[in-house]
Amino acid sequence: MRKVIVLFIVVLSLTVISAYAGALRGLTPPPIPELVYPTGESADITGKDALEFKWILYSSVGVSCTDFRLYKGYNTYEDSRILKVEVDSPDAYYSVKADTFEDGQIYTWVLREVSLVGVKGDYVYNSFRVIKKTK
Repeated sequence: MRKVIVLFIVVLSLTVISAYAGALRGLTPPPIPELVYPTGESADITGKDALEFKWILYSSVGVSCTDFRLYKGYNTYEDSRILKVEVDSPDAYYSVKADTFEDGQIYTWVLREVSLVGVKGDYVYNSFRVIKKTK
């Protein structure tokens, strides 16, 4: 009987520890995505219908969505925000219509991953100048 009680306590303890570790894993911020395009100083959208933003997710496990934001200029303040979208995981791209952009203007795009339990990762961002020549 004593062995059964000890075994029960051990199994119960392992179950609690496993559940606690799983909960902690859910509270860990998602990894920072890597920006793929546009990442240079400029993006040429001459003759294109849209600008496709691309990034790499290092892990989509436990990630609910990507918080995608686009700002006009270098500042990432609310009043300069053009767009805010939650892109479903595991998608790692988002297209914005070309008529959203003005030739010669600077834009900043910002990403962060959001976990299934709402934990938000760190931001990653890039600023670029749009080249949009008219024919």
